Amino acid sequence: MQKKISTIWRFLLPVLVLLAVAPFVLTGQQASQQLDNIHAGASEQAHTLVRLLDVTEELVSEQANAAMRLLKQRSQELGKVHIDGLVQFQTMTLPNLKMGETEVAGHFNLVDGVSDLFGGTATMFVRSGDGFVRIATNVKQYDGARAVGTVLNPKGKVIGALLAGKEYHGVVDILGQPYITRYDPVFDENGQVIGAYYIGYKVDIKILRDTVENMRQLTTGFAVILDETNNVRFLSSHVDHAKAEKLLKSRPGNWEFVTESVPTWGFKVVVAYPISEARAVSLANAWFVVFAGILLGTLLIFIILWQLRRLILNPIGGDPALAIDVVKRIAAGDLAQDGLNAKPDTLMASVLEMRQKLRESIDTLQLNAERMRLSASVFDHAHDGIFITDANANIVEVNYAFTQITGYSREEALGHVPQALGFVTYDDSLLDLLWLQAESNSEWRGETWNRRMNGDVYAAWLDIFCVRDEANHIKNFVGLFSDITQAKEQQQNLERMAYHDPLTQLPNRALLSDRLQQALARAERSGELLAVCCLDLDGFKPVNDTLGHEAGDYLLVQLAVRMSACLRDSDTVARLGGDEFAVLLCGLQSVDECTQTLERLLSVIKTPYSLGDKTVTVSSSIGYTIFPDDGCEPDTLLRHADHAMYQAKLNGGSRVQQFDSHHDRQFRGLRQDRERVEAALPNDEFRLHYQPKVDLRQGKVVGMEALIRWEHPELGLRGPITFLPIIEDTDFSIPLGEWVIREALGQIKIWQAAGLDFQVSVNIAARHIVQSNFTERLILLLAEFPEVEPRKLELEITETAAIEDVSGVANTINSCKQLGVSFALDDFGVGYSSLTYLRRLPVETIKIDQSFVRDMLQDVDDLAVVAGVISLSRDFKRKVVAEGVETSEQGVWLLRMGCSVVQGYGIARPMHADAVLNWVEAYQQDPSWTQGLV
Repeated sequence: MQKKISTIWRFLLPVLVLLAVAPFVLTGQQASQQLDNIHAGASEQAHTLVRLLDVTEELVSEQANAAMRLLKQRSQELGKVHIDGLVQFQTMTLPNLKMGETEVAGHFNLVDGVSDLFGGTATMFVRSGDGFVRIATNVKQYDGARAVGTVLNPKGKVIGALLAGKEYHGVVDILGQPYITRYDPVFDENGQVIGAYYIGYKVDIKILRDTVENMRQLTTGFAVILDETNNVRFLSSHVDHAKAEKLLKSRPGNWEFVTESVPTWGFKVVVAYPISEARAVSLANAWFVVFAGILLGTLLIFIILWQLRRLILNPIGGDPALAIDVVKRIAAGDLAQDGLNAKPDTLMASVLEMRQKLRESIDTLQLNAERMRLSASVFDHAHDGIFITDANANIVEVNYAFTQITGYSREEALGHVPQALGFVTYDDSLLDLLWLQAESNSEWRGETWNRRMNGDVYAAWLDIFCVRDEANHIKNFVGLFSDITQAKEQQQNLERMAYHDPLTQLPNRALLSDRLQQALARAERSGELLAVCCLDLDGFKPVNDTLGHEAGDYLLVQLAVRMSACLRDSDTVARLGGDEFAVLLCGLQSVDECTQTLERLLSVIKTPYSLGDKTVTVSSSIGYTIFPDDGCEPDTLLRHADHAMYQAKLNGGSRVQQFDSHHDRQFRGLRQDRERVEAALPNDEFRLHYQPKVDLRQGKVVGMEALIRWEHPELGLRGPITFLPIIEDTDFSIPLGEWVIREALGQIKIWQAAGLDFQVSVNIAARHIVQSNFTERLILLLAEFPEVEPRKLELEITETAAIEDVSGVANTINSCKQLGVSFALDDFGVGYSSLTYLRRLPVETIKIDQSFVRDMLQDVDDLAVVAGVISLSRDFKRKVVAEGVETSEQGVWLLRMGCSVVQGYGIARPMHADAVLNWVEAYQQDPSWTQGLV
């Protein structure tokens, strides 16, 4: 009984505390609710005034929009709006705003006609500076006169929108009265604001005034409407105006102010009331509710206590707190005996009996579950596939990994032997042997090939062991297996990556070395010939530079396929790196057979390649050496073939070259010289000197020829004859030629700034100009110097150069001439295709080679050649320039034969660019040349 009473008091004490505190809490809550209601009432009054203003504005705005459309329509009927000079209007000089031929100033019919139809007021403004002046209006001033000549408020919100070319809609004070207005800017044909349209309606606010004056909040609260300058427009009638302004300005903390804005009017609606008065009203209304609540709560407590004793405490058979504690301990897993007792047939007695039975059952289940959990965890979570069979090898259970590896579901696997599910797929009898071995040795492990449900074959590591019963009879077989296909593929890939080129899939240098050893051994045994070849692509670098490395890689892949198809299976094609390849031709009977094979390979390489929407052509330089004629070590054989390949490139490329040991030493020196020349470009060792070209008839400088020099760090300044022949037929001539063009264009830019205006000639190698992208590259070079006109650049083609594709070069010259660049044929007369080039190449100028000019006064044949070239130039309508003029007599003879433009040591030696300006300023022509004109 003591525990029952204790429980009741534990319930009753909080209730009593609640009853003591409830009056104060309820009073505060009710008062707060009443304050919220008062505040909500004030907000509703403010919203009512706002809605009243908004409804007024919406009703009038639609009428204003219709009136504005009519005003604009009638304006357009008068004609195009424009400003026509100035007009004297009243005391002001204003822009004369016209609509067609009608002056708007004083044209009241326009605005009165709109007001007659739609009411309200209308006005036309003209813009004067940053202000707007009324020039036609029916807005009346205080004296009743039209308000023409008055200006729009410069500080108002309207003028800013008009100056920005925007419309304005809203409420504006005009002459102290609120108007609902619309202002639209007037634009001239250039889009400039030259005036404004205006439509306005004076607002009748008597209803608003009466509503505000009759509005009251509590006893002393009030409502007020403020304009955009916070001046009182309307005020509740029971409040003194001065008192209201003082409260609105000071905003004391014991007053509540509810404020709502009316953006379209620029007004603010404020409803104010004293907080103390609101609290007094709230408390008065709350006490009755609080008292009634306390009375009902007390009665409810007595009823609850009576029902608690009758319906809960007695049936439980003990303290509810104790019963709850026992149930919580059972739920938490605490089933320990604690000596508690309870009356029979009560809830407490049933709970204690249930606890005892749960304790006994759980002890048994925990023992079994621990064993099962361990086995199931291992079986289900193993990454290896597991299958269990009976003694006859029929599967009775599989794990999840088994289904993932084989593709068979658990249901599809049960009842079948492993052979039926693809195990040991290449030898059906092998698995039977495995069962026997596992039975005798209790275990077997090894590598097998299995087949998945979808037919894929995979490699597996299989482990089979048997499970015996107490009588040592086989009860089950257990198989564990893992998929090792990926590991084997990785092993194969690693082996392939180690011996094959990743791009072309051809053998790499390591596999080439192994096959070369085998080929040498086979050649020694059979007595047959072995050709060790190296090849390098000619023209591959421009493909990379113009089309990108991805296109270059695709070309190499096509090349690998072509070469593999062209050669026999016994031969080997390997990629050494970049565009360099090696070829082993085995089982040859003669050197001629090797040559024929390589010529056929060279022809296959020259076949055009399709790279997307582009078609390119490359060639190859092939060098080879023959074993056993060249009986060196494998590495030396490759090196000899490489030397022969470079000799082929020096001989013009696109050819086959056999290694010649007698010229090997000379070739190595030539190759070193070539590498040194190529290194001079990135080392900034090349310089340009300039030799003047003068017109003997005009007596002035008409151009310069850019001549390259090599400023060797050890040997000093070297002429072009010492290094250009080494690289003239190589790909290096292309970047070197572009460097010369870029330097010459930069120097022209400098001379232009100094006041020099003449053409600069640049020599272009034949290998350079035959490039298919020559014009595109020249466009990029010219674009780097937009200040330089292309006509100031002349490109000279050496007539002694062998040009295979003359028509292609002619097309290139024509496309460059369209840019403004001119061309000259240099060293004319000493080559083997002079007339062919003159006839087929569209050059503007012929340059007579200096070898003829230098000795023409001593050798009549040379003089005849010079005269013939000058005559040819006239017949072919070409300009002519004589090179190598060294004496005044030579100049006189050239003038007499009709050649006036010359260059040579008799004019000036090639000089540094810094010396050109002073030389040009100091140049004086030889008097004998002037006399020769008479």
